[in-house]
Amino acid sequence: MKKRPLCITALVWVAVVWLLGKVGVPGFGHGSPDFPDGEARESALVAGTVYKSELNEKQTVLYLKQTILIKQANLTAVQQEYPFDRIKVRIKNQKSGVNIGVGDRVLVRGDLEEIPIPGNPGQFHERAYYYARKVKWYQKGRSIQVLEKEYDAILGFQEKIKKALGIGLHKAFSKEKAGIMEAMLLGSKENMEKEIDFLFQILGCSHILAVSGLHLSVLGGGLFRLLRKCSVPLWGAAGISAFSMFFYGGVTGNGASVLRASIMFAVYMGSFILKRTYDLLSAVSLAVILLLCESPCYLYDSSFLLSFGAVFGIGVVYPGLFGKETGKRGKQGKKEVFFRLFREGFRSGISVWFVILPLILYFFFQIPLWGSVASVFFLPLSPMLLISGAAAGIGGRFLAADIGRILGLPASGILEILLGIGEFMKALPGALWTAGQPEIECCIFYYAAAIWFLWRRGGYTTKIVYGIALAFLLVPCPKGGLEVTFLDVGQGDCACVQTEEGHCYLIDGGSTTVSKVGRYRILPFLKASGIRKIQGIFVSHMDADHVNGIKELLEMTVSKESGIKIERLFLSQCSETAEQNRELEALGKKAGCEVVYIKKGSRIKDRDLEICCIGPGQVYEDSNESSQVLHVSQKGFDILFTGDVEGMGEEKVLEELREMNITWEVLKVAHHGSANSTGEEFLQYVKPEKAVISCGKENSYGHPHKELLKRLKKYSGQILLTKEQGAVHIIVKNPAFSGK
Repeated sequence: MKKRPLCITALVWVAVVWLLGKVGVPGFGHGSPDFPDGEARESALVAGTVYKSELNEKQTVLYLKQTILIKQANLTAVQQEYPFDRIKVRIKNQKSGVNIGVGDRVLVRGDLEEIPIPGNPGQFHERAYYYARKVKWYQKGRSIQVLEKEYDAILGFQEKIKKALGIGLHKAFSKEKAGIMEAMLLGSKENMEKEIDFLFQILGCSHILAVSGLHLSVLGGGLFRLLRKCSVPLWGAAGISAFSMFFYGGVTGNGASVLRASIMFAVYMGSFILKRTYDLLSAVSLAVILLLCESPCYLYDSSFLLSFGAVFGIGVVYPGLFGKETGKRGKQGKKEVFFRLFREGFRSGISVWFVILPLILYFFFQIPLWGSVASVFFLPLSPMLLISGAAAGIGGRFLAADIGRILGLPASGILEILLGIGEFMKALPGALWTAGQPEIECCIFYYAAAIWFLWRRGGYTTKIVYGIALAFLLVPCPKGGLEVTFLDVGQGDCACVQTEEGHCYLIDGGSTTVSKVGRYRILPFLKASGIRKIQGIFVSHMDADHVNGIKELLEMTVSKESGIKIERLFLSQCSETAEQNRELEALGKKAGCEVVYIKKGSRIKDRDLEICCIGPGQVYEDSNESSQVLHVSQKGFDILFTGDVEGMGEEKVLEELREMNITWEVLKVAHHGSANSTGEEFLQYVKPEKAVISCGKENSYGHPHKELLKRLKKYSGQILLTKEQGAVHIIVKNPAFSGK
């Protein structure tokens, strides 16, 4: 390390950035962004330069930099301008009214919102992702105007190059394969089907779909060799290649892995010009320092950590596992060269997985069991895939479509093989094995133990065996009791009950304010919890805020996308929603579920856990009155789930409660805290220690109602709201329990 001062500097800088983030220094963590005192966030006026744009059928999404917040007290006042953070703007297409391109200077009026912090375990950390990219605000645009077209000429030119190459790819490949190549080469997934993305996850090749260091090393190295063969001087070839990669990075969006690779490639080219030895660890240390200076929040970004982890695997773990090659290779035939490259690619794949496994599990909670093995065989094919794809895009756009197709034949063939293997693996058990999110402490211990095993005596086979054994450190420990989690799903309901044995039951799952709540809130929580099987899903009634997320889970189970098996679906009869019941029943059966209609008195027994239906006692016409009311109990711990029950349904449940001599520890308050449910007489019999209300922030219904809160304060010990606290987690470790 003494010979590598940049390595020591990088380690110190990482520690400093982490400590500054921990103590809450602005810019080094995920605290709320600064906003001028006295300014209103509603209808704010912001000017900025568009550096990225996304367009769909309903809205335009713009990313603005060089941003200023404009204050104008009245029509005659002089405008005041405040330097401002980067913004992500959403505006309906009919309101934009103008053609807006990358590089344009625009003026937007709309409401500013802080980027939220995730409310549930496993939920995507929007703030961490966008803060790393210096985006600190969302703006819901009401109006927009262009102040200056192509204010930033470089950004505009990069966008034109991107569009031109996209056109070339669509001329050279089929629609499906063109979408894949756009993702690989241009960092754009708008035209790639979700099913294809899923297949690449199964293959363990998702990194191919993101423009990364692999892409730049292949394309940049290829360009350098081409220029040298064209007799371009060394300094010229190196300089042009380095500049081209930085420019190409801008075309693809300058992600963390692209910036890392661009810096390292520039250092590599510089070593040629200066006739110095290239040191990979020093180059990667320089990249760490520069990127964390540019944006300290990269330290918490998954793409940053995975990119540098992969380089560490190749630069440090590879020699530690397999040793360094010594001596001269001598003259080798094509066959020997092929097998040597394949062997090196295979070993590199093992070395990379050795490092990134904890990161993969921590951020994504699952691994492709078969794909993690197969990907090391696919890695050597990546250079041919990228070079052929790039040549096809250039040829298809600037020469002729037929030339593009010919140049793209190798890429097309490789993609055909990969997709075929992906379809085969998709049908295999454990295609995507859900392991759950390991604790930070387990990850740290893994790396500490890995360092010790890596450099202890023994052959690399022994070290690999030790490495596999280390992976078991990342497997979550068995649960110590009953766990009940009321998820933050916005304006809706979803609760997860997990037994000590790891069995799982869902009670409702839907939202009217969170889009695709099943995919982006419920499923990530299940994966982070290591849940691979749901023993039963209870649907209290058919309102969208209770069932639309469940429908998504069932649909993803049908397509084998979720990786989770659902055994039973528990429904109840209601004349108002009979048709919806039949549709959900059909979907459940298609997903392989046993569909059971339960009624008052129905009991589900799972060892010490018992779930008893105490309502509805009859089939009501109204959906809320027919809502399931469930009594969940384990060893004297009792929870009452009331769905949206009200009116006659609540009265009938109250009759049951009068006959029950139970001390209720937890009440899931009915109908998100509406004024017409959970009446005073009802609460007199329940008197819960904790009352949980599931509702969304600033919901249009005014939930929870102030009258309901007044009643709860009178009869309950503690009131917990998902809109304020995020997910409410109840842990039952007999005889005591706690809620957070």
